[in-house]
Amino acid sequence: MTKLQSLIILISYLFSFFTGTSQINNLSKTVKNSIDSTYTSLIKKNKVIGTSIAIVDNGKIVYATGYGFSDLKNEIKADANTIYGIGSITKSFTALSIMQLQDEKKLKVTNSIKDYLHELDIENPFDDGNQIYINDILCHTSGLPSDVSNGFFVDNPPSISWLIKELNKQRMISPRQYKFAYSNAGYGLLGELITRVTGITYADYLKQNIFAPLNMTSSSIGYELPNTSKTYDKKKETKEPLIRDVAAGFISSNVIDLSNYINMLINNGDFNNKQIISSNSVSEMEKDQLENILLSEPISYGYGLFQNSISVKNNIKNDSTIVRLIGHGGDTHAFHADFNYIPELKVGAVVLTNSVNGSSINSASELLKLYLEKSNDMKVDLDYNTPMSYKGTMPLGDEIKGKYNFGEMLIDVNDLNKIKIKQGLSRIILTKKPDSYNYSIKAKVFGIIPVKIKDQEFKFEKLNNEIYIKLKLTENSNEYYLTKKKISHLPVSDSWKSMYGKYELTGDVYECKDCPKYAVKDLKLNLSEDDGSLKVNLKSKSAFYGTIYFDIISDSSALLGGIGRGSGDVVRILENGNLYFSGFEFFKIK
Repeated sequence: MTKLQSLIILISYLFSFFTGTSQINNLSKTVKNSIDSTYTSLIKKNKVIGTSIAIVDNGKIVYATGYGFSDLKNEIKADANTIYGIGSITKSFTALSIMQLQDEKKLKVTNSIKDYLHELDIENPFDDGNQIYINDILCHTSGLPSDVSNGFFVDNPPSISWLIKELNKQRMISPRQYKFAYSNAGYGLLGELITRVTGITYADYLKQNIFAPLNMTSSSIGYELPNTSKTYDKKKETKEPLIRDVAAGFISSNVIDLSNYINMLINNGDFNNKQIISSNSVSEMEKDQLENILLSEPISYGYGLFQNSISVKNNIKNDSTIVRLIGHGGDTHAFHADFNYIPELKVGAVVLTNSVNGSSINSASELLKLYLEKSNDMKVDLDYNTPMSYKGTMPLGDEIKGKYNFGEMLIDVNDLNKIKIKQGLSRIILTKKPDSYNYSIKAKVFGIIPVKIKDQEFKFEKLNNEIYIKLKLTENSNEYYLTKKKISHLPVSDSWKSMYGKYELTGDVYECKDCPKYAVKDLKLNLSEDDGSLKVNLKSKSAFYGTIYFDIISDSSALLGGIGRGSGDVVRILENGNLYFSGFEFFKIK
């Protein structure tokens, strides 16, 4: 960064600081005290160093303040101006940018991103046209891999060209519109799409077309503005790594700026009598785009926005209504953020935190619930459950027998009444319930300590002549797809058997050297076989460790088991004899 750029940033910060406010309060004393006491207690109980919150109601910020510290050592308190990383809330800004460009007829979301990123040539084994549509990426149904681990949280992120090159070494994890599978890599590609269409960087596009017209003077890409909070693990200051997939999670902002953003969305794209985006485009962002996917689950997602239905009861009128709760959360290493709004009530809230433990208190929906109940005499049911209709049918008896790969464990079903599973040091026993294909779950830790899991069941289901295993939550009957039965099972070839052994990293490795959780230089891999699948054991002092299982698809490729996010990743034998996985290259040591 040049001295001139630094000076411009400093002037911008000082302007926003002296023209802004450290607190906005248009609440009654009773409501304010209730909110303050709640968050003062929460940060103490959960060992969070600093938090900022804001509430908007009918186009105005009615409360904005901070609790704790943005800089503990120098005793700088967190307030409404404190800047935090907002993580995946960034995705909603990326989606907004794409919809603006569609409003301007510079692209169509029904176009393939490969029309713009010509070098993207990821393998696609599915019969779905071999295109990757922009609208599918926006709602995480494109079938793109979820992440490329090497280079994601690092000191010096690799370029988007590097990411595309690595994606080309992998393959699509599913057909399009098969299942909601959250993809940071996909949103990284959308950021590059914005650059290719507009001729300016993603950061400059946001600054010119979103931040400036919304008066978001404290928002930017990265963590460079002077009022950005320090980050903490308990009371210890920690380093926040940079993010490679910028358009997926690298915006920083404060609660004042995000309140402007929420008000614009509530007001159908209008802010201060200026239309930032068309009302039709806001409606498309808010609309549930998952209604037609094959594997339906109790998740509603539009373009960069989650949706949920909640129940609100007016205690004075004694009437109830179902309203939409819309928003997105964001989590990095220590920054945790969340925003939600209810368009029918024209209210919204945002919570930003600076601590690893902050994820336990950053629920904007809980803040909205507290505000509505204390200030409007309402009863808010955030756990209101809209009944789901699932497309599958029960399979017939012996059809469920066979092998299943969850990615983190293997199941061989040969007894319909009792299924035994080994997972690390634990043993899991599934017992068939009478007159159903639902299975209760018991676990034995270290093989001897029994633990009954009361609120979950496994369920078998048949859909399009395939057998799936689902997780069913008994409290609300919600069901989630985990994996499906192997239709074919290729034997382990000699080429794979020759690769068994221990491996260490080689080639380009990107990491955050002062971030123990993401320092991967010590990452080691052990390749072996387990019941006809490849068993990969990753060892590291960082977050990258554990045992995962791959199904062989050729003499040089195998796929990580399971379905959805984190599944379908490829391990390959490279031409030089090394192994490749998620952006990492490994060489054999013995």
